[in-house]
Amino acid sequence: MKKDISSLHVPHNKNTAACVPVRLQTPSEVLLPMNMHSGQDAEPIVQVGDYVKVGQLIAREEGRFSSPVHATVSGTVAEIVTMPTSKGRTTKAIRIESDGKMEVSETVKAPELTDCDSFLQAVREGGIVGLGGAAFPTWAKFNEAKNPDYKVDTVLVNAAECEPYITSDHQMMLLHPDLIADGIEYLRKYMNEYLGSATFKICIETNKADAIEVLKKTFAGKDYVVIHELKTIYPQGAKQVMLYNATGRVAVAGRRFPSFGALIINVSSLAKMAEYLNTGMPLVERIVTVDGPAVDKPMNLIAPIGTRISELLKVTGLKAEPGKVVVGGPMNGTAICSVDDPMVKVSNAVLVFDEKSAVLPEASACINCGRCIEKCPIGISVAEVDRMLKVKNEDRRAKLLIDTGVRQCVDCACCSYVCPANRPLLQINWEAKAFLKKYAAAQKEKEGVTKA
Repeated sequence: MKKDISSLHVPHNKNTAACVPVRLQTPSEVLLPMNMHSGQDAEPIVQVGDYVKVGQLIAREEGRFSSPVHATVSGTVAEIVTMPTSKGRTTKAIRIESDGKMEVSETVKAPELTDCDSFLQAVREGGIVGLGGAAFPTWAKFNEAKNPDYKVDTVLVNAAECEPYITSDHQMMLLHPDLIADGIEYLRKYMNEYLGSATFKICIETNKADAIEVLKKTFAGKDYVVIHELKTIYPQGAKQVMLYNATGRVAVAGRRFPSFGALIINVSSLAKMAEYLNTGMPLVERIVTVDGPAVDKPMNLIAPIGTRISELLKVTGLKAEPGKVVVGGPMNGTAICSVDDPMVKVSNAVLVFDEKSAVLPEASACINCGRCIEKCPIGISVAEVDRMLKVKNEDRRAKLLIDTGVRQCVDCACCSYVCPANRPLLQINWEAKAFLKKYAAAQKEKEGVTKA
């Protein structure tokens, strides 16, 4: 592990840091995919023609680590369709035609909390997931802290927001520090047996001085909360990086995060969790940054989840023809096929690049400069990973790939960013990790057959 685990300076482009979020006019319709979380898709429980209200459950969680989906506008279920995903698969999606009334469902009421189990069940029913991009169901993350083999002494509140352009978490901290405080108190009260003596470190980059000031005032006198200021260098928000820079502990591939004595939760996830526990309103809207070279008026917007991205762009306007539209940050976000795609739970930003900034230079051969290793927070040699991927024998390939440390890759794209040969290095790591995951599953299946 490097002494300075984050060392890449990228342009901040925080053009919307001072832009108070503007509430979007209720869209005419929303499209709600069933895969807005990591894990198994949710399953629709409504029928075409049903009338639904804001906050009403419309899809139940299905299987391990799934998460429910709620109506984000009131109106009629127009259709349940199959839509393509960014990963080349398909998922069901519920399209609701809005009646413009935004009527709130009678089911929306603050959950009754009595103990840890009822708390976790409430977070589960609220549809809260990691809003920084991972989309892991929040209840499942907290549930891991109950493992008797782990002793969690630190809760890291991820407020780094290290990607360029994005300021949605920044605005959440400025506008709703009370919800962040409530979220911490809920954890201390209902998970006291597991987190009662834990220190809560709100990890925030120094380029958010106004938010740091607000948080220091909010938590003055609470010695169990530390405002932990981080250098403004990328990728501070990666959980492995944050763990090391905030605690000095090293995350090891294949182990659960609480095994390192820590939990990590995105700051907006924490606030939205508290909002649900206070009011009963599940995760139905979020702050989203709309920016990029082709955007005319960069803004922060508050929009119902499921709003088509084209609706956001009508508000901000465009000053150039879009060459690429990315949901998330420019380093780690996902390019979408159409502006008619919906914003989802983890859509913290929509970035529109013009043709000039969207075209990638042609890749050439590796020149063995070593910059990818130098700037990788883990110190991975992608060139070595690439060589090991070409080994024909699968058993040997798997062993050699594990030896490269590629399983530790945090998907930050620092390697691709600094490569003078413009090679798609992150994709090479993705290919290696996908192979190792598939290989491990096959080995597990073989072991099961042998035992049987």
